Amino acid sequence: MRLRDLDLWTVGVVAAGAIVAALIGAALVVFLGLFNVSARDGHWPGVSWVLHTTFENSAELRAPPASEAPANLDSPAMVALGAGHFMSGCAMCHGAPGVARSATVQQMLPVPPHLSNVSEKFDASELFWIVHNGIKMSGMPAWPANRRDEVWPVVAFLQALPEMTPDEYSQLTSSETGFCAVCHGAGGVSENPHVPRLDILSKSYIAQSLAAYKSGARDSGIMAEALSHLPRAAIPDVAADFAATAPRGSAAPRTAEFDAGRALAFAEGDSHSVPACRACHGPWSEPLNPAFPSIAGQHAPYLEQQLRLWRKGNRGGGRAAELMYKAARDLTDEQISALAAYYSGLAPARLNDVAE
Repeated sequence: MRLRDLDLWTVGVVAAGAIVAALIGAALVVFLGLFNVSARDGHWPGVSWVLHTTFENSAELRAPPASEAPANLDSPAMVALGAGHFMSGCAMCHGAPGVARSATVQQMLPVPPHLSNVSEKFDASELFWIVHNGIKMSGMPAWPANRRDEVWPVVAFLQALPEMTPDEYSQLTSSETGFCAVCHGAGGVSENPHVPRLDILSKSYIAQSLAAYKSGARDSGIMAEALSHLPRAAIPDVAADFAATAPRGSAAPRTAEFDAGRALAFAEGDSHSVPACRACHGPWSEPLNPAFPSIAGQHAPYLEQQLRLWRKGNRGGGRAAELMYKAARDLTDEQISALAAYYSGLAPARLNDVAE
């Protein structure tokens, strides 16, 4: 019988029968448990290849353009920040230099790979996509927040892994003064320009920020991971510990960019379109609300990134968040850089002690 001799009714019956048979087969697999999901027995031949090839091609297709990668991706500060998060959120499955994967992890299917050579298989953009989105049916989670900028330090760390020794990894991730000090330094005096100094902040502001991270009101995958290890009841004590450190340090030499930032902070000259930053952040002649943070002596790269997040409108935070959305929404990149230069150039100080 030739194909043209088949009438539409016969074709329809055959197609419907095939669909019914497929549905019955699927129902038997799902409801009678005919498919063995045991990780001990592994996949059928070829399935692992299909899944991994699909994963690689999916990451390559959806990775952002290389132009999105920060220019400072190979800087020690970026690598150090990524190392802190990797130690907390990733090493338990993937291991690390000098840190073996546990026997239990090695029974997962698929086994989470040791990442010592992952940067040889994936470029920076692909690593970014994988870390940010996670991988279905592999145990690899998505980044625990919406922010994309925080993912790049982890990429920086992964790219540095092939040359990293166990001693170097230990130096990046160990601290004698507690878990928070891995990133924030002893007493909250961070030396990493991408991590905020906490010694200049009040107890109330630190507690408010930690509570916002804990609830998700302030968006940060790094801090969401860190706060998942901290009970809510412990937040006041942690805030008090960091607030107990007296700020130290001196002002930086004045530059033209410092002076431009000062004019913006004081709403002088042609900068009246920008609210006077000092009305909330000092220097100010009257006592200021401790719900506002001091930013005198704060690291310039950190300040710049926060202002860019405020400008985009997706930073989140405490009760005064709406004020910063309005203050930052019209700032140019040049103004952000100038403001960061001004406040980072001041001597580190608490809010009501800020002076020029």
